This record gives sequence, C-alpha cells and structure tokens, in this order.
Amino acid sequence: MKTNISLSAAPFGVIGVVGHAGCGHANSHLGFIQDDSGGLSAVLGLLREATGLSLEIAECNVHTGLEDAYFQVKTVSGGEGIGTARRGITASEARLASHCVGKQAVCSQAIAVDCFGRVLGQGAMEVPVALQTAIANAALDSFVKAFSDQFIIKEEDLEGNCGKILGTVLDIHGVPVSVMALSNATIGGIGPNEDIEGNVNLYGKKDLSEKLHLDRIPSFVIEGKVCAEPLSSVIKEPTFLIRAFPGDDNTVAAKALLKAAQSLGLSVEYRPELLGRSDTAMEDLTRQQGRKIIEFGERLSKASTAQEKVRIAAELNEFCSQELGGITFMSNDVHKVMGGVGCIPGTSAVMSLFISREQLQKQVLPTLESEDVKNYDRIICAAVGYLNENLGQANEELIAAQEKYGMI
Repeated sequence: MKTNISLSAAPFGVIGVVGHAGCGHANSHLGFIQDDSGGLSAVLGLLREATGLSLEIAECNVHTGLEDAYFQVKTVSGGEGIGTARRGITASEARLASHCVGKQAVCSQAIAVDCFGRVLGQGAMEVPVALQTAIANAALDSFVKAFSDQFIIKEEDLEGNCGKILGTVLDIHGVPVSVMALSNATIGGIGPNEDIEGNVNLYGKKDLSEKLHLDRIPSFVIEGKVCAEPLSSVIKEPTFLIRAFPGDDNTVAAKALLKAAQSLGLSVEYRPELLGRSDTAMEDLTRQQGRKIIEFGERLSKASTAQEKVRIAAELNEFCSQELGGITFMSNDVHKVMGGVGCIPGTSAVMSLFISREQLQKQVLPTLESEDVKNYDRIICAAVGYLNENLGQANEELIAAQEKYGMI
C-alpha cells in the first residue's frame, strides 16, 4: 500500500507526531539500556518520504585537540550540525568518526556506535555523543535548507543544551498532521538533559508547539529501541510497546497505535500501567542515587589496597555512566507533570520498540536499524487513520486530563 505522505498547506494538524533523540541517553537505572534516537529516526523517515530529500552525510570535519574540540557534519542536502566534546577530540577519534561519511543521517545513535563501538552518557563517552549531536542537528537542518518555506527550526534554548527543534505539517492519507522532530543534546557531549523531550512545551519548543497546536491535539510520542523490564525478560522477538495511562494520557491514541500494529502483523503489547505519573518518583530516585554515591565515597576513603581502590573506581564508573542516566535526563518538576517520556497530560500515547534479554546478551546494546524505522512509520501512518476516525473521543480525553491538571 502506498504511504501517501506529502507536505501540507494546512497551518497545523488535527493529530500530532513527535520524536526525539536523547543524545547520550543510552542507559538508565535497573539495567535499562536503549538506542534513544528512535523517535527522531521515525520522524525523519516520514519527512524523507514526504520530500524525497537525501540525508546522506557528505562531510565530517573535525577540530581536534583539547580546546574548542568539535565535529561539523554536513549532508548532501546542505544541512550542517555541530557537536562539541568537553575533554577534546584526538586525531584517532577524528579518523574513526570519518566512517560516518556516506551514511544516511537518520539513526544518529546507531551511526555513532558504528564509529566508536558504543555510547555512554553522563560525561563518560563525550566524543561519540558529540558526533551523534552533530549528525542529528545536521539532519534537522537539511530540511530547512531545502524547504525553507515549509519547515521551522528552533534552538532548544535550554541552558547548557545545543539541540535543534524542527516543525512542519504533513498530510498523511489526507489527514493534516503536525510533526515535530528534535535533538536533545548538551554542550560538551555530557548529557542527557531532556527536559523538553516528547511534546513538552517549554523553552525553545513553546512557540512552535503552540503554532502547530501540539499542546492541544491528540498525538503519538515516539521513543527508542529498548531493553528493559518488565517486558524484555518475557518477549522472544522485537515487540512494540504502547503506553498511555488512563486519566493522564490519551488511551484513544494508544488504541489507534495498537490497532495499526496488529493490522500490520507486527508484535505489539499495550501496557497502560507503565506510564503513570508520580509526584515524587524523580525526587526520590535522585536522593537514593545521591546516597549511593556517598556510600562509594565512604568505601573508597577506607580502602587501602590497590585492588580495593580499582574495584571501587570501576563500580563508581559503571554506576555514573549507566544508573545515573535514570535521573540526569529530566528535572524533578518537569517529570512530576510530564512523566518520564515527556508528555503533556491528556495529549499522547507513547510507542517504543523493545528487544529481549536474550537478544541483548548477544548484541550488548540495542541499535536501531532501517527496518525498525520503516516499521515505526508504517504503524504511525496506519494509526493516523484510526485516530482520525475517533478524534472526538480522543479530544474528550485530552480536555478531561488537562482539567484534572489545572491546565485549562
């Protein structure tokens, strides 16, 4: 079936699609590991289908050394993106990064992994994160350079961040859809800071969200490729997970995604309980993890042998580069209202792709593939039709949730 996606003349859509890349957000607590570029990749797939634009990387220019180290990525379509590395870039790292040339700048984290082997956040592996940032920003910039009258690009406008925000309207099967793609990226590659992930309408996203009505229309928020509980220990094949907590999110949008995936014969589960808000969850976890670091310090202060010190240092490194990803990505006050994926109450359903623990054992980390992007987009396009048939009910849920949160 032909996808039927095109640039729209409508000023805003009746349905929204939002996807981001959290540059450096490869890990979270409790063994959560992911390719967090899935949302951005899915939206870039839709935009390429609508425009026919190539996102092939033409150049990867590198400023090496300790001072002002950065990657500059350029696409054949004229897009440019910059990513800086706090502790510098070596000549060897510049050679490794050149491996990205010729690739389509769609799966930004997967490309960074292909160049450097893996990605870790919280300042553990700044250079791969800087390259991912440059690739993601170049992809977004490409559409503005090629279609300046159809796309709007903004800065994150969040202190310490350097990501881009791209917005437009597409017609998908004749339905006007507001589309937003964004890279959440930190200066120096020390992220993640994703206070404006999902459809959160703060900072640099606020005006564009209002223009596209993404703060008030039923939407799909697309997330990454993940290995995490409670799903990964029980599935046998890659499975799309759909989440929308009743009363807080939009279950009509969730059911549209579920129906779309089922109609395409793709493995899918709907788990509404997995997206519930909590007033204190982020604050509590931050406090717990802070106490854990104090424990590391106390153990280290009492250590006397090299063996002990090495082991403690390794454990601390693992904790900071992986577990702390569960608190660094979002501020406590944002998490309280928007939840862990960044959803304006009432507006959204969230879709991720989960892999099994068995697959992770062989693969070490999830990596987004072109086939994954195609499947995301097939689901989104089919779900637009199903949601459009039930817009009245979806909007009723949206209004009820926003009244509950005192937003209207």
